[in-house]
Amino acid sequence: MAMDVPRIACFHGGGSNSGIFAFQCRRLQHLLADHYELVFFDAPYEREGGPGVLPFFADYAPFRTWIAPASSSVEEEDGLDRVLYLMHSDTLRRKEEARLQGKIIEPGPWVGAMGFSQGTRVVSGLLWRQQQQQQQQQQKNPTIFNPRLEFGIVCMGSAKPMGAEQRDATTDVPRVDEEPITIPTLHLHGLRDAILPKSRDQLAIYFHHDAVRLMEINYHHAMPWYKPDVEAFVQLIKETHKRGLEVGK
Repeated sequence: MAMDVPRIACFHGGGSNSGIFAFQCRRLQHLLADHYELVFFDAPYEREGGPGVLPFFADYAPFRTWIAPASSSVEEEDGLDRVLYLMHSDTLRRKEEARLQGKIIEPGPWVGAMGFSQGTRVVSGLLWRQQQQQQQQQQKNPTIFNPRLEFGIVCMGSAKPMGAEQRDATTDVPRVDEEPITIPTLHLHGLRDAILPKSRDQLAIYFHHDAVRLMEINYHHAMPWYKPDVEAFVQLIKETHKRGLEVGK
């Protein structure tokens, strides 16, 4: 049976949404089209526009956030379940569309996740949960769809993995800063980004140094848009996925 290209789940920043993130990644998607499909998801909660969103993206409202105001660690952990449900729903929708169109083709597998700003917390949360489940050889909830992600892309983020505090409180699970993420990741930092120090802290604390690749660009808080930068980013994405495949053997 034929299969579509592999999919990368994409999670926008706080005060943004899937449409804005897709617009910001349009050149990246064009260069990746023969190898991957970027699939953009909306966060569940509404909030005001984030940094750099207004006024250019005013027509894209409502703006969204992955983290509810005053949310607890338990709610963040549940939020990861909702993210996995979104990914699973995308797979089911594609299968149904193929069936209705009489096509014999399977949706491409989920192989990676990419997050920008607050969305990096979703990506790192998914990777950390997957790593712990693999080490413990168990699945937290058998009814929850759990793809095996082979790599992650962490763009200009900060803070710890989503839901990590809940897992840190579990006695049989090590803290993420004691046993950082070893699934290969590519990190994008902007040298003119106001949160650059936090991005560097995020990389150093929550990701194992042997599993990361860093790309620094002379940008503010934004995805690459100049052609040479996007082309270099694409090459590093492919290399990071290759490392993920080698680790998974």
